[in-house]
Amino acid sequence: MTKTMKKSEVPAGMETLSDKPKRWDFSRDAVTPGRLTAWGAELACASALVAPLADIPWEAGTAAGIVCTGAAIVYEKAKGSWRRVTVARASSWLATTGWLSYALATRPTLLTMVIGVSTWGAGAAVNIGMDRWGEQTRTAETELHKRLAQGEEIEKAQAGWAKLLYDICGIEGAVADPIVDRWPSGAGETVKITLPAHLNIDALRGYEPELAGALHLPKGGGVAFSAGGTDIPRNVVFIAITRKNLMSGAIPYPSLAPSTVNKPIGFGRIGNGTEATLNLKDEGALAVGAQGSGKTALMKTVGLGYVRCDDGLLWDMDTSAKMSAPFINPYLRHGIGVPLVDWPATTPDECELLVNAARAVISARKTYYADLLEDENVDNLPARPDLPAILIRVDETKSMSDAAAEGLDWIIEEGRSVNVRVMNTGLRATRDFVTASMDELMPGRIGLRTNNASELSMLFPDHGAPDMAVFTDPGTVVYMSTTKGPFQPTPAKAYATMPDPFPEGSPEWQRMVDLFMDAARQLSPLRPSLDEVSANAAGLAYEQRWARVIPNLRAGPSGRMTADRVHESVWELYQTWPTPVPASALLRPEIDEDGHQVSYSGEAATIPRLSDEVFDDAALERAAAQDAAIELAKTNIKPKSNDELAVELFAAHGHPAKPSEIYPLMVSAGYDKSDRTFRDLCSKLGLQNKLVRGDDGTYAAIGCDEVPHVGRVPGPEDDSHGRGDAPRQ
Repeated sequence: MTKTMKKSEVPAGMETLSDKPKRWDFSRDAVTPGRLTAWGAELACASALVAPLADIPWEAGTAAGIVCTGAAIVYEKAKGSWRRVTVARASSWLATTGWLSYALATRPTLLTMVIGVSTWGAGAAVNIGMDRWGEQTRTAETELHKRLAQGEEIEKAQAGWAKLLYDICGIEGAVADPIVDRWPSGAGETVKITLPAHLNIDALRGYEPELAGALHLPKGGGVAFSAGGTDIPRNVVFIAITRKNLMSGAIPYPSLAPSTVNKPIGFGRIGNGTEATLNLKDEGALAVGAQGSGKTALMKTVGLGYVRCDDGLLWDMDTSAKMSAPFINPYLRHGIGVPLVDWPATTPDECELLVNAARAVISARKTYYADLLEDENVDNLPARPDLPAILIRVDETKSMSDAAAEGLDWIIEEGRSVNVRVMNTGLRATRDFVTASMDELMPGRIGLRTNNASELSMLFPDHGAPDMAVFTDPGTVVYMSTTKGPFQPTPAKAYATMPDPFPEGSPEWQRMVDLFMDAARQLSPLRPSLDEVSANAAGLAYEQRWARVIPNLRAGPSGRMTADRVHESVWELYQTWPTPVPASALLRPEIDEDGHQVSYSGEAATIPRLSDEVFDDAALERAAAQDAAIELAKTNIKPKSNDELAVELFAAHGHPAKPSEIYPLMVSAGYDKSDRTFRDLCSKLGLQNKLVRGDDGTYAAIGCDEVPHVGRVPGPEDDSHGRGDAPRQ
């Protein structure tokens, strides 16, 4: 037995015509007003046609006309139609029912019936047309009301800005643009203001705090002025309004994707969500901030952006060693990749040596590459992987010697055309920390929190100190560039590269913990080498830099390098280097008995890279002799593990060998990691009694029948740096 569903049980939207509730005007969703009008006119016509058969008094027609006309007026008013629609609808009903009254009073004839049908048709057409016209006119009317309301809002906003600028800045006659650019980040908007013709952006300088207060903006938010591009009239000013405190918290460093110094280097975010950048190929930069403001963290962020470039080298003058350490410790402590900083100078003598080498590089490049500039029809040397740019990061100029500071001034003046630039930091913007050349010739400016607002006034002399309420957290900066833009001080938040600001265990925290390790792994293959012309000009100071600086960075309490202070592969490499010429001797050469300056020479102390350069002729001959073992390892149905292949290659060598001798053979077999990782593998095999390590750093294979069963020999799944699937080289 089927159950009858009650009306109240019918799901909404699924009712039939009989199920749906009637409206007050007796229409339904399926019945349009035009159809209802046509039906009414047809009813009137039908009444007239049956009038001869029914003794209907003419008063009935009159009553019908009054009722229908009244209903039409009430209906159109309820629909919100325009007055002319209501009048047309009422006139239509009066015409139709007026004829009905006439027909009833005079007894219809054939002629009156024809006239009645025609009148009905015309009335129906008019009513249906009025219905459609009413919808269109009502839509137009709604749009007009909307525009009028917007116009009122625009006028109200314009009046508000005019009053605000008059009350705060004393500017009369300013006009706000009705179009407001709301930022995609949702943090604020930009308003365009047209000042009186005789004023420009300078009329608003210094009023940022007052305007921020009048707009009830939070600390960390605020206003910033911009004059726009070269095509913008001088009396037009753009006011960036940051309504949220974007300076609190931290923004994790976004990506380690490779880049180029020919593009701006990103170091943070501004309020509208776009990246804050500096063009460090074409301009130097100066950062000023008090202790604890985040200068060193900023320099790490900028450095990380720079080492992502495959056509730029980073040289550091860092007597505190805080700025350079994250970039070189993955190599020194863990044997990962290569040092991301090409020359970390951490002592006064080493810093002065670096400056002298940079000066020599600039002079050599100007002379040797003059033909290249002419051939390529350019004024400045192009930056390429084979001709990399050099950025010298200086952490605290005041810690440098007078000679180093003078040399930096010369580099700032002369290095631009050959892509040798300087980025400097200072605790204050005074001449004790910032030299005249730095102040006048470094267009990039970054201001961090200072203990006195006048310090930032010196950093931005033509713009005045920014609103100090912006600096709520370390890493908050105000930056500009007089050559590349932004051309006015702009608040931004520098990226974080350390895990401290993030909740422990969060994805951001873990990514920042591994950030510089990941950078060493991913970016080491991209690091360029200094071009031969520049390297020759820098001389022994550059060639032996690692033999000098590694002890400065990793020496133990005794002041001497010991094996426990660096990774095994670094210690093994360090011991192969000759004793370097001290920096002091290179700076101040001795005078011999004849009064001549002593010249120094020696072997280079270089860090090898994973490239074809490691495959010398002897290594390739040994590889050919052991090709059978390699091919067997590659073609075996179950490929040999890295440790098994290494043991076979050591055994096939016939006598003790260093890992560097076997490594090219591993590469030929598909092993695609660094030689340092292979040394780790050899050390592991030695601990598991697969290889015997000699005191001289060589290894020899033990016969299989002599291998004791000590634990499980790890397989490929245990070595994250195992032999890859790269094709044979």
